Amino acid sequence: MCHQARWRRWTILGLSAWALASCRAPVSEQGPGTAALREDAPGGEVRLYVADRYESVRQLAPDTLETVATIDVGLRPHGLIVSPDHRTLYVTVETTNELVKVDLRSHEILGRVTVGPVPNEPTITQDGRYVFVPSRGGDSCYVVDTETMTVIKQLAAGRAEHNAYTSADGHWVFVTSMGDDLITVVNAHTLEVDRQIAVGGVPRPVALTADLSLAYVALSGLTGFVTLDLRTDAIVDLLEISIPEDTPVPLLDTYTHGLLLTPDERELWLAAYGTHKIHAFSMPEKKHFAEIDVPGTPHWLALHPDGEPLYVTIESAGQVVAIHRGLRQVVRSAAVGEGPTRIIAVRVPDDVGRP
Repeated sequence: MCHQARWRRWTILGLSAWALASCRAPVSEQGPGTAALREDAPGGEVRLYVADRYESVRQLAPDTLETVATIDVGLRPHGLIVSPDHRTLYVTVETTNELVKVDLRSHEILGRVTVGPVPNEPTITQDGRYVFVPSRGGDSCYVVDTETMTVIKQLAAGRAEHNAYTSADGHWVFVTSMGDDLITVVNAHTLEVDRQIAVGGVPRPVALTADLSLAYVALSGLTGFVTLDLRTDAIVDLLEISIPEDTPVPLLDTYTHGLLLTPDERELWLAAYGTHKIHAFSMPEKKHFAEIDVPGTPHWLALHPDGEPLYVTIESAGQVVAIHRGLRQVVRSAAVGEGPTRIIAVRVPDDVGRP
């Protein structure tokens, strides 16, 4: 039986029970792995930052992918998020259960705070005041005040929280729970849970449309994604990519791990972790137009602020590759540590880029 059949059973059992609330809000224009520069933050050089789970955080040159600097935040850094003014990097560290604050000009560590067990992918509010840190080893999302670097609240957002996302107006935060198969929506101003959305399977990365009408959600056990209508909180479509029957079961049923919706929302790029491929779809038609082989398990995606190239971390191969979206092929690759995972591309202000 195909490994993905389990997901189909969850879908049949759960498709009719997903209307929990009706409040809606706009979503951030910033996609996963791409930090959108605020209007009052002038643009400078483009930088790549990569979390190497066995070593440190690395800064890569965007053209050559060479390592130009390292930031020692502790063993097993996981998630990366940049402040809206692009002057500060926040990193979650799994071994010390911390959120670490890093100055992007000097790479000096400005502060650390203990959060929940095994912190994963954080997000930050539009004003830069709060960072939300999902706890993969617990059942709370930790809210950190970035000025004092203290935890000010814990939110019940399900067990084994994995990824968090912020809306463009800073009003909403979305937190995925792998343990309870749901997405929690939080009011970022009141710091209260607004609603929870059951997704019928284990949610992994999420890509949200700018008007917050739809969310594309990767689920464990599925090579592909489901479409969640955020106006009704119902799954309205399933897109499944056929894979060979003898495909080995990846860790935690992670057949899909990265999703990236381009800023114009015309393309959705998918990292097929279980089959070592990158897929691309024209949106909103969901028409498949590219399949690109990569040399290992693709973990995360980041888009250059100018639109080309697309950067992909290849965890099992210890590499980062650059894919030219127009040519639909890998154009550069480089060895980057032992286990590169999360990656973010950021254009820093001019004065940050100067030594």
